[in-house]
Amino acid sequence: MKKVVFLLLTLLFLVACGASGTTQEPTAPAATTAAGDETANAADADTTADVATDTNAAQDAPATTAAPTDTTTDAPAEDLAAAVAAASMVRPDDHVRGAATDAYITIIEYSDFQCPGCSSLAPLLHQVLDAYPNDVRLIYRHFPLVNIHPNAQKAAEAAEAAGAQGQFWEYHDMLFAHQADFANLDAAGAREQFISYARELGLDVDKFTTELDDGVYFNLVDVSREEAINLSLPGTPSLFFNGEVVTGEQVPPTYYYWDAVIRLTLLEQRAYAAPPPMTIDTDATYYARVKMASGDEFVIELLPKSAPETVNNFVFLAREGWFDGITFHRVLPDFVAQTGDPTGTGFGGPGYFIPNEIDPALTHAEVGMVAMANSGADRNGSQWYITLGDVSQLDGGYTIFGRVIDGMDVVQKITPRDPSTDPEAPPGDVIESVTIEEQAP
Repeated sequence: MKKVVFLLLTLLFLVACGASGTTQEPTAPAATTAAGDETANAADADTTADVATDTNAAQDAPATTAAPTDTTTDAPAEDLAAAVAAASMVRPDDHVRGAATDAYITIIEYSDFQCPGCSSLAPLLHQVLDAYPNDVRLIYRHFPLVNIHPNAQKAAEAAEAAGAQGQFWEYHDMLFAHQADFANLDAAGAREQFISYARELGLDVDKFTTELDDGVYFNLVDVSREEAINLSLPGTPSLFFNGEVVTGEQVPPTYYYWDAVIRLTLLEQRAYAAPPPMTIDTDATYYARVKMASGDEFVIELLPKSAPETVNNFVFLAREGWFDGITFHRVLPDFVAQTGDPTGTGFGGPGYFIPNEIDPALTHAEVGMVAMANSGADRNGSQWYITLGDVSQLDGGYTIFGRVIDGMDVVQKITPRDPSTDPEAPPGDVIESVTIEEQAP
């Protein structure tokens, strides 16, 4: 997943927390481009997106603790790139949680057991691993900020001592869950806390205490800390997400945004290298029968003469099963019902773009017109929408390629959902399947 997706999701989080002004008009079914990937969040052509009024969400986000200025390094760019590449590799002695092998997503976390932001992030990552047990693995590496967190080094050593007895992750969870209990203690008090956690987990306390007091794992932790410094990581938590460095406000602040990032990254496995070849007969008649999970259906007449490449693309994706099981992720009454993104986030696409095909004889003024969402001229992918009212202001900017000819009452009953005001709303209504019916000329 390209880092720009993290930036986009961070921007959406800030918008949802009230960092931008509100608008009164529905936003156009546009798509925001992310480094060559199609995305499709609601973005207006001439106004900012609607925002929520809740400003409390940011208070619970996992903030980053900055490293002291004397722990940064200015390595040459090529050396730093090589170091980042090396650090992105999974190592035999890494602490791995989740899918140990064949994981499509690897998250490497450089963290500090005394860092409040790391403590907030830990349960989010646990949630991710629970939700995607076969797709995601988490690797923990130590980055104790010893100049500002006096108990972080010993906490890391204690975790390693627990790991030597096969309970690194259990001790990891214990430290973050009880961070407030040891964070402000002196060294002697923190030591007693660490020993009490070992006792609570049923470890060999004598062995644990001896290793902790003898500093058996001091060098191991310190080497990891030095590596983080040499990588110019700005603080904790710092992540490597499939090799991309993600820090600060780029770190997803809630599970909703983590889930979006994971879904978008997994979608890469289904991406196509190029648009499909032209295979439809523009003289034929094509219908798309859309069956909803509710059992209701509606039928779209496709318009190959008005938008041949768009219809060809839609037919291809439908026959590939691209639309099966996806949701109407954005439904604004009297405006549009938008779908076409398998992730349900509004950011997903097939990995390629096709051009606009504007037929001036067609208009968005009619209810039931079917058109492509885009991220600008000639940047259409898989997302499409159905008009629910007169939205003729969209004419000229979006490719109309079909119209609903049966079941418009079903379309009008699709559950409203506005991710610009409630990004964590329940998933939208589900499309069970889209079946293409072709009649020869």
